[in-house]
Amino acid sequence: MVLSAKIGKCQRRCFTCVFFAEKSKTLSSSTLWAHYSMLKTMLNVKRNIDVSKFYKLSAFLKRKSEGYKPKNAKVLTLDQIDKFLLEVPDKDFLMIKVALIFGVAGACRGKELHQLTISDVTDMDHTLLVNVRNTKNNVDRNFIINNSNKNGIDLIEVCRKYMALRKPETTHSRFFVRYEKSQCTVQAIGKNTFGKIPQKVAEYLNLPNSTLYTGHCFRRTSASLLADSGASIDVWKRHGGWKSASVAEGYIENSINTKKIVADSIFGLGVGNSTESASAHQVSGSAVSASSASSTSSKNNILQNTIDGANRLLNIVNCSNVNIHVNINTNNKDL
Repeated sequence: MVLSAKIGKCQRRCFTCVFFAEKSKTLSSSTLWAHYSMLKTMLNVKRNIDVSKFYKLSAFLKRKSEGYKPKNAKVLTLDQIDKFLLEVPDKDFLMIKVALIFGVAGACRGKELHQLTISDVTDMDHTLLVNVRNTKNNVDRNFIINNSNKNGIDLIEVCRKYMALRKPETTHSRFFVRYEKSQCTVQAIGKNTFGKIPQKVAEYLNLPNSTLYTGHCFRRTSASLLADSGASIDVWKRHGGWKSASVAEGYIENSINTKKIVADSIFGLGVGNSTESASAHQVSGSAVSASSASSTSSKNNILQNTIDGANRLLNIVNCSNVNIHVNINTNNKDL
């Protein structure tokens, strides 16, 4: 489709709407928006035409988006991860185990695992420090793999075993190389292989719809586990390198633990519950809420807040893993 500069504005809008009307017969809503973004950029650069002002086109695309549900990659639970790491033999699955550990620990995309180099991984005795560079949103980050022995799984030793099998004659610097019959080869693993690793994990665990465990599975799994732990949005954003809080809020909204907290609060089970409770207390225009989070508070604590000489007391009994948010209304003359 070519839009000449001599064509009037109305004709341009008409041609553009016809183009998307035809495309909508075969393309999904998300693909239509991708085409819209590309077309908007191209026309703005080449023809100085601002497609964002084609309001009927925007309304048309929004109508097409109604009822559309994107297919997100399915996530693994912590029990499923532990089961795979414990039961699967290293003889055939050592590389997949290491990719699983790295992907979940660092919320890594498949491309990030593919680009990882040996210089990005530093063995610090009790931990592994991994640097992730050249990310999709240009935010370099790093993460730690702890020397934990949870459920008999030593994550550090699993990774070290794979690293020790690297052949000295390997000419490239890619961290992940092919692993066959208890030996590493010199061939680097391609990016498409990383996209299929979560599916192989799901197939071994006999999970339904294993094809939905795509290359984004490890990143979504890491985000979901962190959200379930009660970590704050700021911690969550730093961990995955997300710039937008809306993405983080989406994961937290879908967190099972968060839904349990809401359910307990609705049915009056939140008060006095040590780890999965949320309570609100109003004190003279000051709203104080306590919710489950990663920080720890000792039992039978008393929070005392002094405002203009007036003492406000809030007793917190039998609580742990609590965050306290205090909102003060300075416009209230009674304070």
